Amino acid sequence: MGKRLFWFAVGVGLAAVVVLKGREYYERFTPKGVATQLEKTREGLVDRVGEFLATMGEAMDTREGELREALGLDE
Repeated sequence: MGKRLFWFAVGVGLAAVVVLKGREYYERFTPKGVATQLEKTREGLVDRVGEFLATMGEAMDTREGELREALGLDE
C-alpha cells in the first residue's frame, strides 16, 4: 500500500510540473508572448547601447583632456 501511495504522489507531482511548464511554454510562444519577449529584448538592448555610448563619451572626454594637456593646447 505504501509503494502505491508513493508512486501516486510522484505521478501527481510530475503531472503538476508538466502542466505548469506546458502552460508557460504555451504562453511564451503565442503571438502576445512573442511580442512581450521582443519588447523585453528591445528594452535591454536600448539600455546596453545607452550605457556603451555614455561610457564611450566619458572615455573620449578623458582622452581628449590628456592629449590637450600633453600637447599644451589648454593654455
